[in-house]
Formats: sequence, C-alpha cells, structure tokens
Amino acid sequence: LKEAIESILSQTYKNLELIIVNDGSEDASKFIVLSYRDSRIRFVENNKNSGIVFTRNKGLSEALGEYVATLDCDDIALPDRIENQVSFLEKNADYGMCGSFFQIMDFDGKLQAKVKMPTGNRDIITYLTVGNCYCNSTIMLRSGLAKELKYTEGYDIVEDYELWYRVSRRMNIAILPFLGAYYRVHGNNISVSKMNDMFNRVKKIYARIMTDSSIEFSERELELHTNWLNGNLSYFTTRESLAELASWTGNFYLGICRDGKYNPSLLFELVSEKWLYILFKTKHYGLLFNNGLFSANRRLYLKNLYTKLFKKFK
Repeated sequence: LKEAIESILSQTYKNLELIIVNDGSEDASKFIVLSYRDSRIRFVENNKNSGIVFTRNKGLSEALGEYVATLDCDDIALPDRIENQVSFLEKNADYGMCGSFFQIMDFDGKLQAKVKMPTGNRDIITYLTVGNCYCNSTIMLRSGLAKELKYTEGYDIVEDYELWYRVSRRMNIAILPFLGAYYRVHGNNISVSKMNDMFNRVKKIYARIMTDSSIEFSERELELHTNWLNGNLSYFTTRESLAELASWTGNFYLGICRDGKYNPSLLFELVSEKWLYILFKTKHYGLLFNNGLFSANRRLYLKNLYTKLFKKFK
C-alpha cells in the first residue's frame, strides 16, 4: 500500500487528488494512509465491506478532477504516467479513456514480463470482442463520462471489462505506448465459486457484444462461445462439442466482421489462436481443416497455423 501511495504522490504531474477508499479492511491499511500528511490525500471509508463495484463507484463519486485515474492498492504507477495521460486526453477530445503498457511484478516486487497491447481505437475495440486488454491500474477516464456510466452492480471480478466495453461504445479509446504501471501478480488461486461467478458474468458481456453486432446465438452457442474464449478445456471433452465449436467459430468471426468498425485480420488472429489452442490441447486433429475459420479465410488460417506450429517446435 505504501508503495502504491508514494507512486502517486511522486508523479511528475502534481495537480491531483489521491482518493483512497477503504472497503472495511481490518489490517493496518487505515493507519498507513493516515500517517501521510500530504493535503492531496482524501481518505474515504465504507461503513462495511461493500465489494469492488460499490467501492470503485464511491471513489468516482468523490472525484473532483476533470479526469479520473485508477490504481489498485498493490500496484505501482510509474512517475510520468498521469502527465502522459492528461496530455493525451487534453489533445484528443474524441477520446474518453486511455491506458498504457505495463509490466508484471511478482509478490516480492521482482519485475517480470512487459505487456504491450494494441494502441489504436479500432484494434482495441476488436480485442474487446474476445477479452479485456486493459490493465486496470493504467486507466484514465474523462470524469464526466466515468460518473455517468459507472461500474455495474453484479459484475464483480469483471466490472472493469464491462465498463471499458460500454465506454468504447460512446467514445474512442486508446492504450498509450509507454510503460505506465507495475502490475502485481500474487499467484493466489481463485476459488471455484469465484471462477463460476466470473464465467457467468463474462458470459453476459459476450452476449451483449454479440447482440450489439447483430449476431444471432442460442444459449448453447453462448456456452460454447464463453468456454472457448476462456480456454476451458474441460468443456470440450467430446468430438460432438468440438464439432459444434468448429462451426461456431466461423459464425462468430463472420458476424463480427459484418460490423465494419472492427479489424478483420486482428480478429482472425485472436480467434484462430483461441481455436487452435483448444484443438491442439484436445488433440482432435481431424477438425484442423474442417472448421468455420478455415472456410472463412484459408490464407489467414494457414498463416496462423504455421506461426503456432513454428512456436511449438522451435
């Protein structure tokens, strides 16, 4: 927590407030926060543990600035993060949100891989059709837009992804090509109940994405779709389920492509990677060239297959 706080107080951009919301913690967090004498810190407490969505929305409601940036309490913002993001949003009035690249950090603070994601609006919204490409601790939004849309109750665990998608429907979004934060990974296992909750909530996001793109789907196809995009191998234990998925992949790809705002080649790369992962892990090689993606674009399919095989046997 101290590292997180100090990473904000030491930003090169000084005209900020730091709103820290305590969601009923019973450790020393409150005393750590109150030990600081910086007038920019505003400490807010929930009456009881109220969950991530309520807490994030409380932080939004307290914010007074033109922009609002987020940082989770165990991550670190790099010194020029806020300055770079404010500069971008000041110069680009049609953009409602921006993130940045980030670097993974383990529990002990050892730096791991740097993570780079698509930077342009078209590529980012394409990525969002199959998953979240933003690190929450790199986000900056226009305050008015954030307060209007807010985080949605009932989407705990995937509340950020759900909000980013709705923001993308209203304004352009970006990921700035600089390293903005260290994202700490604890390696804690997510409980089975939380995994089920996450699955059911992300399924609702996928349903909304497909509905917005006028893709027709049954409940069975939505189940296939969600298990596929989340790499759930245990769902695809029979040839019948793989055959259904093989057909569905092409339907989804072509359905999204009908909406001209997305990047077809990037989308194909993303969905074919997820299809080939399932196929190779389950070893149903008879479907390698008998699937909707191969029928939709043979050239791109063979290119992505070659890339996967090259990486596997390199």
